[in-house]
Amino acid sequence: MPKISFDVIFKYTQKLPSLPQTTLQALQILDDPDYKVRALADVIGLDQTLSARILQWANSPFYGLRYKVSTIDKAILALGTVEVRDLLLTVSVSEMLNRKMPGYGMERSALWNHSIAVAAGAKWLARLFKYRRADQVFIAGLLHDIGKLVLDELLSYEKTWQDEWVRLQQQGASFIDLERWLTGMDHAQLGGRIAEEWQLPAVLVEAIRYHHEPTLATVDPPVTEWVHLADAAALMAGIGLGSDGLAYAVSEDAVAHFELSAEDFEEMMQVEVAAVQDAQSSFAPASAR
Repeated sequence: MPKISFDVIFKYTQKLPSLPQTTLQALQILDDPDYKVRALADVIGLDQTLSARILQWANSPFYGLRYKVSTIDKAILALGTVEVRDLLLTVSVSEMLNRKMPGYGMERSALWNHSIAVAAGAKWLARLFKYRRADQVFIAGLLHDIGKLVLDELLSYEKTWQDEWVRLQQQGASFIDLERWLTGMDHAQLGGRIAEEWQLPAVLVEAIRYHHEPTLATVDPPVTEWVHLADAAALMAGIGLGSDGLAYAVSEDAVAHFELSAEDFEEMMQVEVAAVQDAQSSFAPASAR
């Protein structure tokens, strides 16, 4: 019997910030293959913070442009559709993910760094296997652990639960076991519900919900498998490890499906480490600097 009823869980889920309206409008425009750059620039221009970040990123060493851009439409043209989509989501969730999570043994920015790493690793795999929507895979990786945000908050609902959580953890319980003990769901299942609340596409909902159990994916299984494998690689690299990161069970089916070698995992880890370093220097949340 879970400690917390679904009504309480739902209440805390509702407190989680939704994606900004500007971001949602911009993503809707980007979904049209014939979108107008001017229309997209006008929408992004409605948000001063978003506009500043887009220009900052376009002019950062991370993208290596040979010239400076000073307008949103030129930044869009310089970066391209895929990068603009990735950056829109990154800035929209950066502050949300940049927080200390004591229940998981994670310091401030640990979840942010881990999310960036998984997004970059999953996108690298998608490009390696020539998937047509690598940007969608990036988003799935970026949001895969959003359920942890609510679960960490729920631990403060009753002080005795925090003490019992720690005691069970010391006895060897995994975070998955602890999450189910507390709510009847693990963070992946809860994250899937949050993604549904945000009305994200089914492929993203599935990748978030099943990133620990990729064999359950049916909408677009490779997306979920890539997020799962990138998640494992990030933990192997020590990015956002938390208290029990080394206990992560890697799906042998997912590894075999793509015939990944130890060298492939090593390269993916290098990609993830570089992505975190670039994110910290170029577009980390303001409070993390």
